[in-house]
Amino acid sequence: MISRILRGAAKLCLIVVLLIVAAIAAFRIAAAARETAGRGDLAPSTGHWVATRSGDVFIQEKGPASGTPVVLFHGTAAWSELWRATTDALAAAGYHVIALDLPPSGFSDRPGSYTRQDQAERVNDVLARLDAQPAIIVGHSFGAGAATELVLHFPERVRALVLVDAALGLMATPSDAPALLQPKWLREILVSLTVTNPFATKMLLKSLIAKKERARPEYVEILQRPLTRQNSTSDVADWLYYFAGSDRGAESADRSAYPRLKRPVAILWGEMDTVTPLEQARDLNALLPQAHLTLLPGLGHIPQIEDPQTFNDALLKALVTL
Repeated sequence: MISRILRGAAKLCLIVVLLIVAAIAAFRIAAAARETAGRGDLAPSTGHWVATRSGDVFIQEKGPASGTPVVLFHGTAAWSELWRATTDALAAAGYHVIALDLPPSGFSDRPGSYTRQDQAERVNDVLARLDAQPAIIVGHSFGAGAATELVLHFPERVRALVLVDAALGLMATPSDAPALLQPKWLREILVSLTVTNPFATKMLLKSLIAKKERARPEYVEILQRPLTRQNSTSDVADWLYYFAGSDRGAESADRSAYPRLKRPVAILWGEMDTVTPLEQARDLNALLPQAHLTLLPGLGHIPQIEDPQTFNDALLKALVTL
């Protein structure tokens, strides 16, 4: 009797495991079926591509060409359109705004190399191609690493730096990506369950912000729009390996590099940020004592969509002082 029960339990466990495996595989298959569009089929007409040594970078420009350039670096899984309200506000104030898509996000080409230095070199190429004057660089979240890397490697391109809820990893122990993530097929499954899974977009967005009601349909649609591009899951899986590690070769990952930042710096931070908590802002401010830290009460990790008016007012005020 006991052996029969054990055999039945074992069969039941096997069936459950097979069902779970089948469900996970179904997400990967569904992702491949969705990802059929070319970049030109989805990119907004308000932008254009700029050729670099590692492929074309998609940018959206607004504001007078004679205005001080402000370059906007987005965060994880976002792209230039998520800056729309900020782009409009800065352009109305007379700045020449350049919001760009850091690959593999958005509609830039996806060359497979995504270290902070790779991204900084790409943006340097963009600014050179645009013949841009020294710019104010604004880096949000994970994009702050590439933004800071640009300032460290190409200071002649930069007038000042603004860091917004910066995910720089400076308080964490340096580490490589977990060995578990080495197989690409496993990374593809994880990506198909999360980043490129349209059923997860709103949930992931809500997990990043303090004002949960701001996970509005228009923001969800913006985040989802590039994800039907060809090979999105595979390309994001390549990037995930960089995201999961600390990018040890990056100067911006080295605490000792920050005293060498010779450009003016402003720091804007959502006071309710749980992704990059306030202690990280204070630590960064200690590394950059010349920087002015502005806290944004009641806001979380993506303040530019949680309260666009408050964020834009704070950013414009910071720009005037830089």
